[in-house]
Amino acid sequence: MLKESFEVKDLGEAKFMLGIQITRTANGYSLDQSSYIEKILKKYYYFDCKPACTPYDASVKLFKNTGDSVRQSEYASIIGSLRYAADYTRPDIAYVVGLLGRFNSCPSREHWNAIERVMRYLKRTANLGIHYQRFPAVLEGYSDADWNTLSDDSKATSGYVFNIAGGAVSWKSKKQTILAQSTMESEMIALATASEEASWLRGLLSEIPLWERPVPPVLIHCDSTAAIAKVENRFYNGKKRQIRRKHNTVRELLTIGAVRVDHIRSEQNLADPLMKGLPREKVHNTAKGMGLMPTEPRTTSDGNPTQQTGDPKKWVQ
Repeated sequence: MLKESFEVKDLGEAKFMLGIQITRTANGYSLDQSSYIEKILKKYYYFDCKPACTPYDASVKLFKNTGDSVRQSEYASIIGSLRYAADYTRPDIAYVVGLLGRFNSCPSREHWNAIERVMRYLKRTANLGIHYQRFPAVLEGYSDADWNTLSDDSKATSGYVFNIAGGAVSWKSKKQTILAQSTMESEMIALATASEEASWLRGLLSEIPLWERPVPPVLIHCDSTAAIAKVENRFYNGKKRQIRRKHNTVRELLTIGAVRVDHIRSEQNLADPLMKGLPREKVHNTAKGMGLMPTEPRTTSDGNPTQQTGDPKKWVQ
């Protein structure tokens, strides 16, 4: 169709685009940035570093630097490189990259230590990619919030992730702009943000000609029974106007049948790594739930295997 109007050359099925490797298998597709991650590890001299099991040490609390800045330009450059990976194929590092990005203007030695932890984690898991299976092609989401976060302004962090065919297609980790007074309020704010994204994704799917019609409501899993009870109630008796608007947002989408909300246990919530640091086992389980699995070793044009910077067997142990 394009050839009828433009002078184009058919290069066949896409295999590599904008630093993202596309692999097709009998069971589905996978997207990974192993080559890109290898390049940034070499560029910033972390290629030979000691691997780490988690991207962030949950016992470390980061605050604004009140002293002298430590290698600010290089710090910002690394954050920019990590952001590209976190936004496209690596939701497992989205939280820590977003957290470290808040200190771009004046990083300290503690912030550098946290960056080194991320690079050591990528060293171990460089060959992870998002795998999508052929079936079932159902959109479902997970929402969560961390209210007891230790930050300079005491604002909570929201996180959501949406999966289709076993792999993540949309995710976000962001500090809330509203100061929540309780865990329930922070969870409601996160649920409202996730509901708006679910409504947009549902509209996008409705425009795909081959997608099932009508598009069913998007199921969002939330681990807060209090927040679910509040949004299922027609009225919100809170005093804060901003929270009431979030409640109205979820209520409207529930009423028109765009979303559904149900309860899930905290240990099964895939949005957990998008708002706080987690231990090793939970990092692995949530990453696997988002479709992140080691890709198979590739070969070069001469038949030799490409160099892999991460060991999949060690990662899953």
